[in-house]
Amino acid sequence: MILVYSAVVVVLGIVSYLARRRAKSLEAKYARVARQADQLLRQNSFKEGNSNRQDPLLNAKRQYALGQVAQKRDRIEARFMAWQSFSDRLARLAARVRAWKGLKLPYTFGVLDVASVLWALDRLGVGDYVTIRQLITLLRSHFGG
Repeated sequence: MILVYSAVVVVLGIVSYLARRRAKSLEAKYARVARQADQLLRQNSFKEGNSNRQDPLLNAKRQYALGQVAQKRDRIEARFMAWQSFSDRLARLAARVRAWKGLKLPYTFGVLDVASVLWALDRLGVGDYVTIRQLITLLRSHFGG
């Protein structure tokens, strides 16, 4: 497999995996906060004892806590939806790139691979010792005369 194509597939796979993990962790956090909000909503706000009247102080505290939890839940839900959308887009992109296998584009990346290897050899100074002329001379000395 071609170096650049393989690197792109690996990087997209890793980033997609990390985004999926982040989305799942936010989903779990959202579920926990939603359960907490549901528990607060179902909490009894009646006075202690035999009275069936609501305690206004307890009711106000519950409404305040419920509002805070609802805001927290909404923030987490927005972050979860954003990460989920990002994760889905990355997964689709990674699948499209993996579908390129055997098509012309990876072979185009092969040309980029060869060019980058030749550039690296030139930058490292190996190009001064390994040239086409020296290769032709070496082949002539072994096979031609």
